[in-house]
Amino acid sequence: MQKIKDYIDRFFKNKAMDANYALRTCEVVELIKEMHWADTNKLYDAIAALFRYGYAKGYRAAKAEMKKKAGAAYAK
Repeated sequence: MQKIKDYIDRFFKNKAMDANYALRTCEVVELIKEMHWADTNKLYDAIAALFRYGYAKGYRAAKAEMKKKAGAAYAK
């Protein structure tokens, strides 16, 4: 877990988080509800879903960033 935290810290050292692509409180609450009563298999499924969700959010954030940069280059 510490390696994951360190990776996140290094990433956000030079990059601000865009609130549009951040994990929302309601999403965290749903995950906690899912994990609270979960057996081992459901717990694994919830964690795997969280990683897939993070990947999808990151992908959308990257596309938005590329679109913003392309628009700035076009405006010049």
